[in-house]
Amino acid sequence: MYGAFLLFESEFVHVVAISFTALILTELLMVALTVRTWHWLMVFGEFLSLGCYLASLAFLTEYFDPAFITTPAFLWKVSLITVISCLPLYIIKYLKRKLSPPSYSKLTS
Repeated sequence: MYGAFLLFESEFVHVVAISFTALILTELLMVALTVRTWHWLMVFGEFLSLGCYLASLAFLTEYFDPAFITTPAFLWKVSLITVISCLPLYIIKYLKRKLSPPSYSKLTS
């Protein structure tokens, strides 16, 4: 939310749309990065969650400005916040796995 205030104009509806969309995408991405063995129901659940959120963007016009959420500015701002929130966690997770691998990977290599 703090990143949304720094980067974006002062209209509160736009800040809510940007920060909440980035939050949803971050959570879905973190779940996708955490799962090692995918089941079709997990994939379905990820897409269902994303679909429900996209549908809510269309129906909840008092919380989301439809004219704003279809602009390229909205997309790059949401993408920037999502990358800033996910990338450091993924890098830490990757480095931890490389520097301190689990026992099963040491035995198989």
